[in-house]
Amino acid sequence: MNYKKSSNISEELLDRIISVAYGSASFFEKRRIEKLATENEAVKELLDEYKSTAQAVHSIPKEEYTGELKVKNISELSKSIFDDFYLILIGKPVITAVTTVLLIFAITFSLFNNRELTYEGYSVAEVQKANLETKQALQIVQNIFSKTEDKIKYDILTNEVSKPIKDGMNTVNKLFKKEKENEPSEKKS
Repeated sequence: MNYKKSSNISEELLDRIISVAYGSASFFEKRRIEKLATENEAVKELLDEYKSTAQAVHSIPKEEYTGELKVKNISELSKSIFDDFYLILIGKPVITAVTTVLLIFAITFSLFNNRELTYEGYSVAEVQKANLETKQALQIVQNIFSKTEDKIKYDILTNEVSKPIKDGMNTVNKLFKKEKENEPSEKKS
C-alpha cells in the first residue's frame, strides 16, 4: 500500500516513523512520534505496521559463517618482511598513497632535472648493476601488486563480500513477497 498517496505524510516524517519502529531513533524522537501517533490515525497505522515488520526482521536468526577464511590472521602466521609490507599496503592505504605520490614526484623531478649525473666513487659497471637490480626489485613489487589486486577483486570481494549481501537481499525479497501474499487476505477480512 502506498501510504504517501493515501495520506499527507511527508517523506521526512515517514523516515522518522521507520527509525522509531526499528528502534534507532533517540528517546525524544520516540516520544514525539508516539504522541503524534495518538493524535493521528494514519501515523498510528504506519507505526504499528512498521513495528510489526521490524519485529519480523529482528526475529530472523543470525547465521554464523562456517566456511574457511581466505585470508589468515596475521598473528597466526609466521612474521616476515613480506607480512609487514602487505600490512602497510592493505591496512594503511594512506601510507601507500603518500609513498606513491612521493615516488612519482621523485621520478618526475629526476626527469626534468637533466644534469649530467656523476657517480663519485662508483664505476660505470657498478652503477649499471645497481640499475639492473633496482629494475628487478620494481618488477617483483609490480607482481606482488598484481597478485594482491587479483586476490582482492576476485576472491575476497566476489566470494566474501558480495555473497552475504546477495543472501541478505534475497531475505528482504522473501519478506516483501510474504507481505504481498498476506495483504489480500487482510483486505478480505
